Amino acid sequence: MIADFHNDVLTEGAVPFEVFSKKTACAVCAVFRGGRSFGEVASIAETFVRNKPPHLHLGLEDIGYYSRVRAERICSWHPVYASLTWNGENALAGGCMSPARLTARGKEAVRCLSGHGICIDVSHLSEAAFYDVLGLMPYGIVASHSCFSAVKKHPRNLTDAQARAIAQYGGLIGVTFVGSFLAEGQARAEDVFRHIDHGVELCGIGHICLGTDFYGTRDLPQGLRGYADEERLRACFVKAGYSDRQTEAVISGNLSKFLCRGRGKPE
Repeated sequence: MIADFHNDVLTEGAVPFEVFSKKTACAVCAVFRGGRSFGEVASIAETFVRNKPPHLHLGLEDIGYYSRVRAERICSWHPVYASLTWNGENALAGGCMSPARLTARGKEAVRCLSGHGICIDVSHLSEAAFYDVLGLMPYGIVASHSCFSAVKKHPRNLTDAQARAIAQYGGLIGVTFVGSFLAEGQARAEDVFRHIDHGVELCGIGHICLGTDFYGTRDLPQGLRGYADEERLRACFVKAGYSDRQTEAVISGNLSKFLCRGRGKPE
């Protein structure tokens, strides 16, 4: 079964958890701010934390609502990660469609979250803000749902230098299934694998996992529309000569280990 570093099932709110929880080995379920107020985000997050099964975890996408007053409450939800922005600029930093850097409030947020063991998700950050975060707190940086610019150039994809930096400091990169990040035209499972293979060669197999973005996008690869389609992806690993152990590491094992370490359990 797939272990998923990023999906938007909480944002979408359309799938009962007793159904969703059976689809993945483990998963980080994100709450995307979008047009929601802080109170609305808090209600979703706190309801989830109270009721979730142990193999599902919380992620926060675009915490532009962060403030010193709200910090304690946000940290009390124990999200695996939080992204500072979405694609645009907010009070914390610039997103991937903006050249803006980390602001003073953004620096405060990074220090606070990192101090509580919460990873900083750089998936949506501008390149300038990425390096600001790296300079402040190099450990605990992840990219929960991104691909690689060397394979397909896109503002949301990581440069090789960014990817190496994440891996150097023990972070994890979730290769996402968003078609426009993967390839020109209609993406396929083979395109997901091309990005995975590049990430493995660049960062080492222990730093690559899957961050599907299921429920967060309709721009999905042909034949890879949900967790039940994982055999199409596994076939790409077999064709490329990956061993069963290597395949399982990317599809499930690396994220499972990362989540255990994130909760204070040694690898």
